[in-house]
Amino acid sequence: MEPGALLIIQLILRIVGAVVCSSKAKELNRDSGGWGFFGFMLPIVAMIWINCLKPITNWDKN
Repeated sequence: MEPGALLIIQLILRIVGAVVCSSKAKELNRDSGGWGFFGFMLPIVAMIWINCLKPITNWDKN
């Protein structure tokens, strides 16, 4: 496999990870920007982590 193809695959995986983490974070009432950045930097780890979290509710903050 050529190095250029590997870079393109990594970039696509990072973009997909950022989008998935950001949208899942919105569903869970969490910071979508931070999770999107985390999903871009470490896509596999971030997608696993965000899917294991519970939603934040108002009564949990107090």
